[in-house]
Amino acid sequence: MDDEKYMKRCYELAIKAGKKGFDTFGAVLVHDGEILEEAENTADWSKGLFGHAEFNLVHKCANRYSDAILKASTLYTSCAPCERCLCAIASLGIGNVVFGVSYEAFSRLTPDDAVPVDREGLLRKLGISMKLSGPVLEEEGMHVFEWWGGEYRPLEELIAEMDEIKRKNR
Repeated sequence: MDDEKYMKRCYELAIKAGKKGFDTFGAVLVHDGEILEEAENTADWSKGLFGHAEFNLVHKCANRYSDAILKASTLYTSCAPCERCLCAIASLGIGNVVFGVSYEAFSRLTPDDAVPVDREGLLRKLGISMKLSGPVLEEEGMHVFEWWGGEYRPLEELIAEMDEIKRKNR
């Protein structure tokens, strides 16, 4: 039940980012039932700025919280994190990540299909222990993308547009 509470906050942050014209992603760090930090996506591809919500959250937490607190915390994110964000999260020693929208569901909104990758296994090979849990409230999370880039568009329209692009690319 707590996972849903924190995921709803991630979705609120994601919509807030979308309404500002950014991609719709949000993340929070929770320790002992309290949100320590939260972040929105601020990526600006035209300026070459990465700005993923998880990455922004990591920057807020770095050198602010002890290793013990970070290790005992859970990072919640509106969508399964990209590999770059996973590495940033791992750099803080956070071992528990809960995501809303899965890689597979998110790929319905991208030109490429999701490639199954054992991310936990890859991290383990690097000596990093991280548990990825989800999806949580995935259907609700998919509707967050309706605010992608600041303009509301129905989810069905976005998926249909990507389906057409994928069809043409095959």
